Amino acid sequence: MEIVNSHLAHSIKEQGMIKPPNSYGYIQLAAEVEIPRPFLSNSASKSALLAELKELCGELKSSSSSVRRADLFDAIIIPPGAKPGLELIEKKGYDVHLAKFDIVILIECISVDDALTVRDSSEVKKIEHLLNEEATYTHSMVAKNANRIDEVSKDSNGIFLFNYFYTEDTQTLLDVWEYTAGWWTAKANLTNSTPIQPVEGGSQYNLVNHCRWDKLIDVLPSLIFKPSLNNFVLKNFTVNNIVAMPILYRLA
Repeated sequence: MEIVNSHLAHSIKEQGMIKPPNSYGYIQLAAEVEIPRPFLSNSASKSALLAELKELCGELKSSSSSVRRADLFDAIIIPPGAKPGLELIEKKGYDVHLAKFDIVILIECISVDDALTVRDSSEVKKIEHLLNEEATYTHSMVAKNANRIDEVSKDSNGIFLFNYFYTEDTQTLLDVWEYTAGWWTAKANLTNSTPIQPVEGGSQYNLVNHCRWDKLIDVLPSLIFKPSLNNFVLKNFTVNNIVAMPILYRLA
């Protein structure tokens, strides 16, 4: 791992804000249906799709005691992409889809083995079929928690982040995530994070970070007004050949 601007680092270990990975298994289903329009509502067709997906998530949750949660997320902001990350894709010739997922379903199971079983259930297949019919691009993976600050509460709405990472070196990515996570806890009001890592081949992304803030005002000023986001967080990813593709969501 290469380090840039180490004087801006804030260790999550020294802050007492890192915990061992949990034992849950995850299924993430992501789809690109309609680019969110700031300050405008979803189209009627997307609203109808979300309502149908929410009903299917409820059926999935009721179908198996192995399923702890099945949450539906609707994107509110998809940044155009950090210029360094886009340049890195071109420079390295990375064959990765630039994430623009406006719909995400995160299914949380008791264990990874349970998640692998639930992934093949008729209830999940029904959700996947609907997404494939309506979306221009879909992605799915079974994953485990790679590391964590704390669990992400989904009992009430808030601002949720899914940050899709791509690189050729997963271990360096995990190291850089831990190294930069302390900036978010110290500078951006972050108190939780459960990055998930695919457990089998076929995923476009090496890691998907997942976290939550109560309100947009809790995180937006840090994203806009703090130069150290670029000078420390983004530069440490870029210098290590890591592409970050963040998207902000609300529960649907």
